[in-house]
Amino acid sequence: MAFEALRADILLGELRPDERLRIQTLSERYNIGSTAIREALSRLVTDGLVESEEQRGFCVAPVSQEELVDLTQTRIQIEQLALRQAVERGDVEWETRILSSFHRLSRTDLPTSVEKHAAWALAHRQFHESLVSGCRSEWLMRLCGLLYDKSERYRNLAEKYRNSSTDVPASQGRNTADEHQQLMEAVMGKDADLACKILEDHFWQTANIILEAGFGQRESHFSSATGTRKTTG
Repeated sequence: MAFEALRADILLGELRPDERLRIQTLSERYNIGSTAIREALSRLVTDGLVESEEQRGFCVAPVSQEELVDLTQTRIQIEQLALRQAVERGDVEWETRILSSFHRLSRTDLPTSVEKHAAWALAHRQFHESLVSGCRSEWLMRLCGLLYDKSERYRNLAEKYRNSSTDVPASQGRNTADEHQQLMEAVMGKDADLACKILEDHFWQTANIILEAGFGQRESHFSSATGTRKTTG
């Protein structure tokens, strides 16, 4: 319970990058014993969501533009590998999962409230998981899940940042519903090359919105680095 609660708040941006994580404060916040909190923080260090410094305790892992670029590039490479294997090995059950998850996502309202955000986030995750689920590789699925979580953290933090800043551009007319449909149709059509290209553009669209907003540079408690990549297509 401690691990899941802490992990969720870090991914959602409720616990901010570089924020000091004091055992007693967290124990009171979640009404969970300090031993469980300490063990959960140690697990989160392994996942790269928390950092531990000798004599200073724990803090939420920082974010940076440099890491986002590296994360996006790595996620694309891993998910393209999984997607190609899924197209090659996927069966009828895999196709059914894709159609079902796409239908649910397309019928889920965009996140305009906390409740809608939770529903959309779940539907969005299930759709992307369904695409690669046909790869039949436990390790690939595990890596895809880890990279998805890391990417979601950036998206959630950027959304909070956007809501508190009037000069941050929105998605500039982006239609994610169309992107998801194109991706679904390419996969269902067993066109691995097209699906991989759409996937790459889809991920970079999200990353570039965050990068072009200057996220990771404007707030002092966020780490900053340079580097952007433009979408090609």
